[in-house]
Amino acid sequence: MLAGTALRHQMILPQQQYVYDYWRSKCRAGQLPSRADIDPSDICEHLPMITVIEACRAADKTRFKYRLAGTGFWDLFEDEISGQYIDELPLGNRRAYWHRVLSRVMDLRRPSAGVTKPGTPMRGHLAQFWIRLPLSDDGENVTSILGFDHLVKYSELEQHATEPEKIFA
Repeated sequence: MLAGTALRHQMILPQQQYVYDYWRSKCRAGQLPSRADIDPSDICEHLPMITVIEACRAADKTRFKYRLAGTGFWDLFEDEISGQYIDELPLGNRRAYWHRVLSRVMDLRRPSAGVTKPGTPMRGHLAQFWIRLPLSDDGENVTSILGFDHLVKYSELEQHATEPEKIFA
């Protein structure tokens, strides 16, 4: 479940690598860390773009709710998103994308990383580099997901990546 560092090597931005390394440091004996293991003071520089997402299952449908969203998400959504479900946010065609990403993290109990367009109004000039990291109350079953996002203007991407072709992978 937690073996190897292939995912880390796919991350372009050092901010992603830092949050991922921090999360990995909280994994003990192959167990997923809990939400209580995450100390905000350890990642204070990244808090504005940190989220904690919870899966809410009802009957045959799963919805994902932002339990916590850093202040940086005000700039992205122009609103508070804590307490809102992903399917309620102005994400356009990105709703299905995020549902697939979060479902995969929950089902596989593995972290995931990537880059996309935010899908929010007036943010088409940005690339959204993201990671989603599983958290567990019992070390095995995913109960929430720690997220980190970093927004970069497309015009500034070259200074963030040494191999631009990775951006489109």
